[in-house]
Amino acid sequence: MTTDQNNPISEVQAQNKNGSPAEIYDEMFVPTFFGRFTGLTLKAAGVDYGHSVIDVGCGTGALAVAATNRVGPEGKVAGLDPNEEMLARARVKDVPVDWYHGPAEQLPFEDESFDSVVSQFALMYFEDKPKALQEMHRVLKPGGKLAALVPDAIDRSPGFSVATELLHRLFGEEIVRGMREPFKDGDPDYLRKVCDEAGLQNAEIISATGAGRFNAPADFMKVEGSCAWTLGGLLSEEQLNLLYEESNQAFKPFQQDDGSITINTPCLIIQAVRS
Repeated sequence: MTTDQNNPISEVQAQNKNGSPAEIYDEMFVPTFFGRFTGLTLKAAGVDYGHSVIDVGCGTGALAVAATNRVGPEGKVAGLDPNEEMLARARVKDVPVDWYHGPAEQLPFEDESFDSVVSQFALMYFEDKPKALQEMHRVLKPGGKLAALVPDAIDRSPGFSVATELLHRLFGEEIVRGMREPFKDGDPDYLRKVCDEAGLQNAEIISATGAGRFNAPADFMKVEGSCAWTLGGLLSEEQLNLLYEESNQAFKPFQQDDGSITINTPCLIIQAVRS
């Protein structure tokens, strides 16, 4: 694979061709996409200076790291994830975060331990969502707030809708499934049902929109093509090159004057306060 010296996405992809899924995820997905949503989640949870915060389903730590900047030296941040590979990547970061291995459905903390509980792009993968929300609520202090962000339905996410249509046209339905998976819980009625099952009587489902920015249309698909949890490993290098070429035309409506594209992504946030 050749490297375009003027294209940071291409550089990272070439350098990490043999990197672990967690390394590639952290170096490509987080800066261009997931790292740009942290403010929405932290604001929804009311995270402030001096707070104690737990990030549930922290992955490689984008949200937990952002939380450290809000809580300052007087605060405390923890991150928990069931994937040891993701946690290994998080632990090499020079940030004041305590990292824990474990499932969201069984948090290793005492009742009323945190001012805020946050979760970003993780709830849709929890095995028992009501149980996970119960646990998140349990470890909140009275008056504390939780916020769990998931992407809205894919048909309300124009950039990803175009991506799935392109993938379907080029490679068929089986390849598209990985792209659709993260959007499966993007339904306010479904999330309210989950909250009711969890016993979160005062929960609200709020809408917010975040955006990822990419230097060129192909860069968006290069990021997706690098991720083991969406397209990574499913397409050959020849298929990926075809996808990148075709994406330049497919994403023209999203293109700015400088050639970059912005992918706006509507999200839903479960927000609840412990009484």
